[in-house]
Amino acid sequence: MVGPALEVGDKINATVIDMRFVKPLDEELIGDMATRHQLVVTLEENVVLGGAGSAVNEFLLRSNYQIPILNLGLPDTFIEHGKVPEMLARVSLESDSVARAIEKKLKDCKIQSEAV
Repeated sequence: MVGPALEVGDKINATVIDMRFVKPLDEELIGDMATRHQLVVTLEENVVLGGAGSAVNEFLLRSNYQIPILNLGLPDTFIEHGKVPEMLARVSLESDSVARAIEKKLKDCKIQSEAV
């Protein structure tokens, strides 16, 4: 998912970190990013529950970071086999869909903060 993540990063001017492994979690880096950004997004070619997104969520919650989080990954359902680009498009994980999801989350966060 690094390729689509880099494409999205270029489109929306986002910091992209290649999380090569879940354990041990690089808590220092994630904490640093959480203090310098307005949204943490995890993108994985895996089911989010029990994956990298969950590990990041648990760390941020346990460490009392107050930052919106968007976890993008595979649904916890059977996915028909096919070519990777087609499969990613089916589950909205190709770069255009990811960029739209992030932009929507940022907009939603802005609306919520203005309402407070």
